[in-house]
Amino acid sequence: MKNTFTILFLVFIINNVFCQNTTTNSTKYRDEYKNKGYFNITKLAYIKMSSIKQELFIEGEGNIFSDLKTEGAYAWSIQTINGYFISPNFSLGIGLGLDGYHDPNYNTLPVFFDIRVYLSDKEDSFYSYFDIGPTIKLGGDNSQFRKGAMFNIGLGYKFNVTNNIFLISDIFYSHKTISLTNERIGTSDNIIKSNGIGLSLGVIF
Repeated sequence: MKNTFTILFLVFIINNVFCQNTTTNSTKYRDEYKNKGYFNITKLAYIKMSSIKQELFIEGEGNIFSDLKTEGAYAWSIQTINGYFISPNFSLGIGLGLDGYHDPNYNTLPVFFDIRVYLSDKEDSFYSYFDIGPTIKLGGDNSQFRKGAMFNIGLGYKFNVTNNIFLISDIFYSHKTISLTNERIGTSDNIIKSNGIGLSLGVIF
């Protein structure tokens, strides 16, 4: 799974570098700090699970809550976000990701709305962000799609490496709620809620 995420991450980067190189020089100079107009963020993250809770409804007994073990529980995540700078300090975007969870083993496919606030309009800047949206559970005990929801909230730093290459790195809190039945979260009688702390590194184009 780790090799799959690494390959996908490199494909995202190569594709965006190619797209970037096709832009005109004038466009590059207008966006020398990577804080104007359209942008793409592609990043790879590691998430260490801090809590995993299962909520099971049994008729006649009500809701039963169980804490699942978190020792050895983690996830690798790759995301690509396409968005637009409303101002040099504020951007909106739409993201797509793939998360591979281990112990328990399953994948999730989140689609989310991304909001970012940058503290400075210069090339190097701290930022905060909030992601929220639906997610689909893939794999696990069966091959059916399962519905869910997610949100991330984080703090990071955007910095220039060389020439026109900018990296971003952040630490974030991650939450996902997944239905283990065909019902949505609000009506499902078997759901899992997972929380974790993540670290990411990516490129902003």
